[in-house]
Amino acid sequence: MSRQTRLVLLGLTLVLGLAPLVVPKPGMPMVFKSDEPAYYLMALSLARDGDLRCEPRDLRRLFDAYPYDQPRNLILMTDDGWNTVYFGKPYLYSLFAAPATALFGPNGMMAFNMLLLLGMVWMGTAYLGRYNDSGIAALFAAGFFLLSAGFAYVFWLQPEIFNMAAVTAALYLAFHEPATGPPPGSRWRRLARRAAGPAAPLCSGAALVLGAYHKPMLAAFALPALWLFWRRQRLRGVVLWVLGAALSLGLAAGLATALTGHPSAYLGVARSGFSVEHPDRMPVEPVHRQIVERDPQKNSWRWLWHLPRLYRPTLFEDLGYFLWGRHTGLLLYAPFSLLAVLLFLAWGRRSAPRWLTLAALVAVGLFFVLWIPFNWHGGGGFVGNRYFINAYPGFLFLVTRIRPAWATLLGFGAGGLFIGPLLLSPYGAVVPEPTLQAHTRAAPFGRFPLELTLERQVPGYRGAAQAGVWFWARQDLFRPRGDELWLLGGRSAELLMQRLEPLPSAVFEVRNQAPENTVELELGGQRHRLRFPAEIEGMGETRRVEFEAPAPYRVRRDHRGQVWVYRLAVRTATGQLPALRPGGRAEGFYLGAALLYLGSREELARDLYQLRWGRIRAPAQVAAGEHFTLDLRLWNTSEHPWPAEGATRVNLSYHWLGPAGERRVWDGLRTGLPRDVPPGGQVRVELRVRAPAEPGDYRLVLDPVRERVAWFSERNAGLSWETPVEVLAGEAPPAPATADSPAP
Repeated sequence: MSRQTRLVLLGLTLVLGLAPLVVPKPGMPMVFKSDEPAYYLMALSLARDGDLRCEPRDLRRLFDAYPYDQPRNLILMTDDGWNTVYFGKPYLYSLFAAPATALFGPNGMMAFNMLLLLGMVWMGTAYLGRYNDSGIAALFAAGFFLLSAGFAYVFWLQPEIFNMAAVTAALYLAFHEPATGPPPGSRWRRLARRAAGPAAPLCSGAALVLGAYHKPMLAAFALPALWLFWRRQRLRGVVLWVLGAALSLGLAAGLATALTGHPSAYLGVARSGFSVEHPDRMPVEPVHRQIVERDPQKNSWRWLWHLPRLYRPTLFEDLGYFLWGRHTGLLLYAPFSLLAVLLFLAWGRRSAPRWLTLAALVAVGLFFVLWIPFNWHGGGGFVGNRYFINAYPGFLFLVTRIRPAWATLLGFGAGGLFIGPLLLSPYGAVVPEPTLQAHTRAAPFGRFPLELTLERQVPGYRGAAQAGVWFWARQDLFRPRGDELWLLGGRSAELLMQRLEPLPSAVFEVRNQAPENTVELELGGQRHRLRFPAEIEGMGETRRVEFEAPAPYRVRRDHRGQVWVYRLAVRTATGQLPALRPGGRAEGFYLGAALLYLGSREELARDLYQLRWGRIRAPAQVAAGEHFTLDLRLWNTSEHPWPAEGATRVNLSYHWLGPAGERRVWDGLRTGLPRDVPPGGQVRVELRVRAPAEPGDYRLVLDPVRERVAWFSERNAGLSWETPVEVLAGEAPPAPATADSPAP
């Protein structure tokens, strides 16, 4: 490594290594996220108390670090019914980070992560420098590690960076052949020469175990390491590597046993996550030991030894998301990985240990997708693929020659597009409806598929059901409001529509309140462009649009069967603040368009306007303006169900007619059905009725309505039920006569 290269790396190390010590307390949100509470408290407990027990004094440290909100996921474990409580995560990362954490708190833990990442850059430069100019080697190594999701995890108080460093050190010692020639004069250089030479197998095995103790699947990288040491030192190299791994594992498990009574937090204990509501009160109460003994152990490593249930359609879909998914894709969140594979195929494809390294990477990725298909991306807190980032350094050691040298710029270009937002705001962007995944709102990410198999686990989205279709969109652009879907003004929004059957057509009502607005809707290759006038009154202007047999965006399979997915793109030119709150105050959402999905044209044309009434007892006299109820029972005699929800649901209502049949009050109060009513089914409803304000003789007409489509009486005359009612001035008599309908 040239002197200039060392100076460049040293300058980079000083800037990035010191910066975490002086930035504001890390984190957006301003509270411990994911598994951070346990790792942070373990570091402080080891440094200040010399144990791994969780006690009230530990809880106060959480609030001292983040007094803004309550920690929501402190992982704890016990083996005696929560009488003795330990932290429930592997402790090695916290042990190594303890000195920095004790000195500088969360910032110290973050600085420790940054130094580990920079150490990986140094090791990568030294390794690539065996095959390339040291400047090109440093450029590639810096881009490889800094322009990846790994940089974001520097700012997480969790072991991802620690595990990455363990894999990097283990493979560096295996692939970096020892230098020849006279030993350097410096004591530290002689020590480093021995670590990279005769003691390399021992140190490599010990380093890999540090990562595998947290993530056992990282042990797959033992294959290329053992191959290389066998080729270099034969049996001696293999024995030393295994010895180093065994010593490291023995020390880790032995210290864990001394501190907690168990060799790992995942073995032989009951574990759970808890919200910490008070700094001086434990979040879990002790229980009787007999209850604990009957309670099955959970949240342990036993699932590792169970064969997974394979569901091929979902498996292949997840593999696609693993590579290029919008929130998890390897090619987006680690763009140098593809460049590393291409350089390997160009210059290193004859190297057996590098093929083994690639096989280890594939094995680790498949392990997560196969064994935990519901959680392979990293759980509730993630940026990119939080689990696979632990194995990411393996790609670096596929590379030998970097030819042509300008190929490195391709990685930097992709890094600027996809990793730039993480590099500039690693805590998370301060945006409306902020999430740690808010960077995916940038233009390049929208061209990559949304992870539908992880739909419920990707933050920043919300959904709503309408007429048998599930709509799902970004929560900063989309708000369900009653039956409507509100979309932000002046923006483009993507709504995914999911349905268990193909759409023969799709009918929407589009309501606009903004003057001179333009609303464009695109679905399945069809487009509608709506222009609204400058003068808009009241609740706005509503128009209806229809799409004929739209082409699906995707057809997929899951546990429900085949699912048709449609992509609805909506663009609005401007918006309006609707005054819907009490007192006329604005809602606070800049409404560009309110969509109402009515269903398909075929569904709207169904003849469900058939019924049979049960016995009804209605009052003969009521007071003007009086509210009363009627106990109804009716049967659905049509061939189609009556929907109780959705924009075109069936409601019960009424009209008031004059003695000659003229309309006096039309379109009365609505009473919903308690449930969907299938063909031939019956339902009992208490219909709410309000008497007319003017006294006189009336006829009360009961008439169901399919909202936004038709009254039952309009489609089939004679289906309504009616009776004469006298509306009196003042109060109604105490015991009015009744009128009965015929028996069914």
